[in-house]
Amino acid sequence: MTKLTIDPDRRRDVVVAVAFFVLGIALYVGDLRYFFGGEPLVSVVPEWVPYVALALACAFQSLRSTRPDIALGGCLAVMVVDAFAGPTIAVWIVYSDVVYSVARYGSAQTRRAMLLANWLIAAVALTTAIAGSGDWRVALMVMLLVTALIASPASYGHAIRQHQIAADSERARAQATEELAIREQEAAIAQERRQLARDLHDVIAGHLSGIALQTAAALETTDSATRETVLRTVRASSIDALGEMRTMIELLSGSDDLDSPATATMARLDRLIDAARAAGSPVRATIVHPRLAPATDIAAFRIIQQAITNATVHSPRSAIEIDVQQDDSSLTIAVTNPVPDGTTAAVSDAGHGITNMKMRASSVGGVLEVSVAQGRWRVFAQLPTIVLDTTADISTTSAGSR
Repeated sequence: MTKLTIDPDRRRDVVVAVAFFVLGIALYVGDLRYFFGGEPLVSVVPEWVPYVALALACAFQSLRSTRPDIALGGCLAVMVVDAFAGPTIAVWIVYSDVVYSVARYGSAQTRRAMLLANWLIAAVALTTAIAGSGDWRVALMVMLLVTALIASPASYGHAIRQHQIAADSERARAQATEELAIREQEAAIAQERRQLARDLHDVIAGHLSGIALQTAAALETTDSATRETVLRTVRASSIDALGEMRTMIELLSGSDDLDSPATATMARLDRLIDAARAAGSPVRATIVHPRLAPATDIAAFRIIQQAITNATVHSPRSAIEIDVQQDDSSLTIAVTNPVPDGTTAAVSDAGHGITNMKMRASSVGGVLEVSVAQGRWRVFAQLPTIVLDTTADISTTSAGSR
C-alpha cells in the first residue's frame, strides 16, 4: 500500500487559502463586501458572482509559493471580473497575499510582471477615483488603499527574500569555512603523522641498527676487553634511545616540563661516533662545533645520525668520514664512506632513511644531496643558520682517537 505524502509547502499554501476564503465569507456575511458602500458598481451583476470570484482567487492563491506565476496570473484575471462586481474587499486581500508571495518566492521575470501589473492597477484606480468623484480626498484614499494592499506586501516580501538570500549566503560561507577548517586540520594531522614517523625512524631504526651491528661484533670477538667495550657501547646506545623515546612521549603527552634536556644535539655526536666504532667502522671526523639554533642543531644531528646508520648497515666495517663546517650563513655537512662497485645514487628512493634526511634539511630551509663518485657514497647537506656563539670548537678524530 502506497502512502500518500503531501509537500509541506503545498499543505501550508492550501491552509492559507482556506483561511482567506473563510475570512472572505465572514466579510460577505457581515455586509463588508465592497469598498464603496454596500452596493456593487454594476447593479446587474448576480449575487453569486462575488462568491465565485473569491473561490477562484483562493484556488489560485493555493499555488502562492509552489507556482507564484500561475497564482499571479489567475488572481489578476479574477481581479478584472471583480472590478465589475464591486470591487470586493475579500478578493483584494487575497491579491495582497499573492503579491507578497510573488515578491518572496517568484522568479525575476514573474516579479517584473507583477510590478508592471501593480503600476497599471494603481493608475486605473487613481484615474477612476478622480473621474468618478472629482474629490482629491477620494483619490488620496484610493492611493492609501493601493499602498496598503499592494505596495506594502510587495516591499515586505522583497525584504524577506533579501534576508533569506543573505542567510543562505552566510550559511554557505560558514559551511565553506568549516570544510576548509576540516581540510586544514586533516592536513595538519597528516603532517604530524609524517613528522612522528620520521622521528620514530630516527630514534628506533638508528639505535637498533647500531645495536644489532655492535652485538654481532661482540659475538664474533674472543677478546673479553673488546666485548666489554662493545657491550658498554650497546648499553649507552640503549639508554640514549630510551631517553629520546621518553622525550618524544613527554612531548606528545603535553608535558609542562619544558626544561628537559634534548638528546638530539650536535653536542652528543661523540656517542654516534663511538657507536659506529663499536660496530667495527673506523670513523674520521672533522667537526666545527658552534652553538646552533635549536631547529638547525636537531636537524644536523639527525642527518649525521642517519648517514652513519646507513653507512654501518649497507657498508659494514667501512671507513666513515664526517666533515662539518660553518661559515657566517650556513652549516655544511658531508658524510662519505666506500661502497661496492655498481652502487648508484638511485637507491636513495628505496627507503625512508634518505627521504627523512631530505625532509630534515628542508624543514630548516636547507638542501641535501646524495651522490656516488669514485666508489664512495656521499651525503652532503647545507643548512642555513645564524651563529649564536662566535667561539668555535674544532676537533679532529681519527680511527684510533676521539
